[in-house]
Amino acid sequence: MSAHRFLNATFTPVRPAGRVLHQAPLRWRALIAALVLAVGVPGHTQESAPPALGALVQALGRIENPEAQANILRGMNASLKGQRGATVPSGWPALYEKLKASPSEEVREQAQALAAAFGGGAALDGLRKTLADAHAKPEARLAALDSLLAAKDAPTLPVLLDLVKAPGPLRTAALRGLAAFDDARIPAQILAVYPTVDAAEKQDALGSLLARAASARALLAAIDAKTLDRAAITAPLARQLQGLRDAAIEAWLAKNWGAVRATTEDTQKQIATFKKFLTTDSILRANAARGRGHFQQACALCHSMFGEGAKVGPELPGSFEDVDYLLQNIVDPNATIGKDYQQAFVETKDGRILTGILATDDASGVTLKTLAGPATVPRADIKSVEVSPNSLMPAGLLNALDEDGVRDLFLYLRQRQQVPPPAPR
Repeated sequence: MSAHRFLNATFTPVRPAGRVLHQAPLRWRALIAALVLAVGVPGHTQESAPPALGALVQALGRIENPEAQANILRGMNASLKGQRGATVPSGWPALYEKLKASPSEEVREQAQALAAAFGGGAALDGLRKTLADAHAKPEARLAALDSLLAAKDAPTLPVLLDLVKAPGPLRTAALRGLAAFDDARIPAQILAVYPTVDAAEKQDALGSLLARAASARALLAAIDAKTLDRAAITAPLARQLQGLRDAAIEAWLAKNWGAVRATTEDTQKQIATFKKFLTTDSILRANAARGRGHFQQACALCHSMFGEGAKVGPELPGSFEDVDYLLQNIVDPNATIGKDYQQAFVETKDGRILTGILATDDASGVTLKTLAGPATVPRADIKSVEVSPNSLMPAGLLNALDEDGVRDLFLYLRQRQQVPPPAPR
């Protein structure tokens, strides 16, 4: 029997949440807790979620097994992720005091995260201390940061600005987390550490700078001052800049980057130019390993191939031998585009712009697949959602490569299995 069938079969008005959780196999308890909060009592409406939350708190109060407590807390936290100011159920303050003294570290951490979701000031204080504690376990600090970002905790900002100075997983998370804040110190700090971070962190840094028009303008000013290479603005980032709908940024793009989208006539001319040097014989004489390197730089931000790359756009299976098909889809990605891969812009009430592909859009909020990873915005924070007729994949990706580079990439896309990486230069 599945967890969902178990829940429907056993959860009735005379068999409350506590009894269901007691009877459930241990491995199902987190899932059942999440299901109860997501759909309420089976057969009831979404309005049953608050009573269900209270029922789960009562159940937790009667369970002494730390593993079972951790499972239930994990399920509750999963269902409340991205929400702030959830209604505090009766009995929670007393239960939280009990859970804080648990011998289980996971129970204590999960309880603290849940308390933060309820807006508990003491819990937020504790999470800030954990985040700032250099001797705490990295996974505990990352979990604390996740909870603080979900709570949009303003006092966390100084800690984030400090964390981006040192290498490690916390710097990666901090670079991404800075996008949630609107503060004049952020662009200066990100630009200061940008030369020292690795390639993946550079993408996170750029993603946070492009979250708001003001910080994006600071990025472009750094490029104009030649403290940052203009090559940092790739085709996907140019499209993201365009989505900020800022006159100064659009003028900069027109002057320094060129048109973000070509006309149909221009597109056909480009395709004809590429076809002149993309004969089958010339492609087969190219270097597939170098092509893999070009794929990593130009395509892997959104696509995966042979298990390598991101999953924002569709996974590519390889075996692409039709040059016309590849050129049409790479040079003019907006010619044929499925609804699931249209670009979306989400503007928050505090002025942040998120760009990506809509993964979910429901009453609780919106989740985007972005270049930096999934991003969830609660419905209460959203000012507007705009779905563009354009693909997230922009035109112009091949313009950064010379003829040999394009041939190398096309040979790599023909492969049926992974090839060795390119030799270091």
